[in-house]
Amino acid sequence: MTKSEIEFLTYLFGKEKSEWTSLIGNLKVIARCGCGKCPTIIFGKTFDSKIHKGNLTIDYAGKGKNGELIGVSVFGTEQMPTELEFYSIDGESEIIEMPKIDTLKSMNENLTQ
Repeated sequence: MTKSEIEFLTYLFGKEKSEWTSLIGNLKVIARCGCGKCPTIIFGKTFDSKIHKGNLTIDYAGKGKNGELIGVSVFGTEQMPTELEFYSIDGESEIIEMPKIDTLKSMNENLTQ
């Protein structure tokens, strides 16, 4: 994982799922989004792990450098996260990078604050 991916997960897990924080150092990125542009990553315990679908566990949104709204979802099982997904909230923006951590808000909060 990249330094920015580790920082991102550390922030999200610290806010929402602290029991996963200790797993970050052992997570392996076993796949990246097939679009080849967005920063979505799939996790496994080993590089040979099968891709597992998880349940939506963390649901946030943030803003990109041009002010576009970027959805951030973490999926996981009871034991571990399985995917960190980034997507365009308006469906029109091309997402090619993670939003700034300081813009992140739970989807239950008002993004315009």
